[in-house]
Amino acid sequence: MTYPDYQADLAYLEQYRDDGDEAVHLLEPLLAFRLSRAYRRSERLRGFLRIESAGRTLDAQQYLYDGWKEKRAGFNMAAWPDRIIGSRGGFTFRGSWHMAQEDGYVYAVDLTHHGNLSWDDAHDDLRSSGLHTTVPGEPWHHQASTIKGPLPGPFPDGTNTEDEMTPELEEKLEGLATWVFNGTTMILKRLDELEQQLATTKGDDE
Repeated sequence: MTYPDYQADLAYLEQYRDDGDEAVHLLEPLLAFRLSRAYRRSERLRGFLRIESAGRTLDAQQYLYDGWKEKRAGFNMAAWPDRIIGSRGGFTFRGSWHMAQEDGYVYAVDLTHHGNLSWDDAHDDLRSSGLHTTVPGEPWHHQASTIKGPLPGPFPDGTNTEDEMTPELEEKLEGLATWVFNGTTMILKRLDELEQQLATTKGDDE
């Protein structure tokens, strides 16, 4: 499902391609919305962060996989196009999150930073717009959703249209609830201690 400004967001993101062949037009709507939002909200992202890899076709994924398997010079590890990532929403995700899926969209973007920008700073801005690193050891790889559903973050209409509560969001809220409960318990305990001290002090004064 797209949203009214989807094509405008895709056009906006074109200016942040690193080399010019990143296939930004294949980004799935939620990823495009959140990435566009991140750039619009952060001057340092606009100045120093670029899209290094966005989408690729099945044929492109096969080409990268074959080059890696055959140990050709210049080829890095690439996912087998037919490997099954998992299922969600009635269809199966295969190959790589960067590969166009059955719905024609790609669900991951690789970013690169130039100049005076660290990954820590970039991640602060990206996460505030709902873009998360999902591959350990790859701070450049970002997604807005996984097999479990959308990751925590904003939606074009302000609500989660696929799931009211994703497992990731539920986990975060459970952690927040525990933190609030523990904090409240500690405060109440401290208040009881102060009340007892005041009572003792008042008794001594009498």
